[in-house]
Amino acid sequence: MKLTKLFYGTEPITQNYILVLRVIMGILFINHGNGFFDTKDMVGFADYLEKDLHFPLPLFMAYLRTGAELFGGIMLVFGLFTRFGAFLIFVTMLVAGFIADKGDFFGDGEMPFAYAAVMLTIFLAGPGKVSLDNYFLTKFNEAKKS
Repeated sequence: MKLTKLFYGTEPITQNYILVLRVIMGILFINHGNGFFDTKDMVGFADYLEKDLHFPLPLFMAYLRTGAELFGGIMLVFGLFTRFGAFLIFVTMLVAGFIADKGDFFGDGEMPFAYAAVMLTIFLAGPGKVSLDNYFLTKFNEAKKS
């Protein structure tokens, strides 16, 4: 590949670019959601939601947020229900950016909004060819034709 085509071309360098993005982001969100099974972490996060952000049902909301990150991340890594997982994380990041970080797009809210943009990209692009979604959809379509 010529250097000019590499930097100025419009075609993807690899057809599996979404796989790389999907897996890296999935691993990051699994790490963010790893407190889901730690009661002490969840109670601490619920206290923050109740006292600082005045969320109703703070413990439920803490589990909802952490579960969306954990299970959404797992969905991204395996490419199973990818768009649903990306959507869960997208909404979670918008809530974090607009409510927890008060919409401070160029300050504290920068990371949630950046994560939301990546999740929107994955949602729109879909899981790609290297995914369980693609595998099962292909099998379903083959069975339907038979």
